[in-house]
Amino acid sequence: MQSVFYSIVLILLLLCVVLILMREMSRPKVKLAALVSPKLNLSESDEREDYFAKLMSKVTPGYYWRVSHEYVDFNHATIKRMRIEELSADPALFNAQRRCSDLHSAIYRYYDNLRKRCADGEKVPFADIEVLNLRQCYDEFSHDAYPALVALVWPHYQRPEVDIANV
Repeated sequence: MQSVFYSIVLILLLLCVVLILMREMSRPKVKLAALVSPKLNLSESDEREDYFAKLMSKVTPGYYWRVSHEYVDFNHATIKRMRIEELSADPALFNAQRRCSDLHSAIYRYYDNLRKRCADGEKVPFADIEVLNLRQCYDEFSHDAYPALVALVWPHYQRPEVDIANV
């Protein structure tokens, strides 16, 4: 009689274990998503383009496009008309033109990368490394590289020295 009782208790315990295991296996597994930059809940591409336009209007300084167009016009009027020998004869001129060209290209690369990311629905914060690099390129191109190139080619158009004490 005791063996029958122990057998029934053992079968009930095994049945409980099997039921608990089945219950655990039927639960949906929660997968932890990797930390990814947040996506915008923008359903249409027009909304994504508007987001990109707002981002760029806040990041791009108001004077940049004027300086960029001046650089392109200056480049066509002077540098592109020079022969390679003339350009490479003056290392300072060659390096200044190369620096301007590299910065101008970098600006458009960052601009395109940010446009693609926004088109994919990604919310790009102002602290993003590409946004910070873009802003740095804007400043360096507009305030340093382009004025230095103009001063080398047309010294009479170079920016006047400003004494901080007089400002």
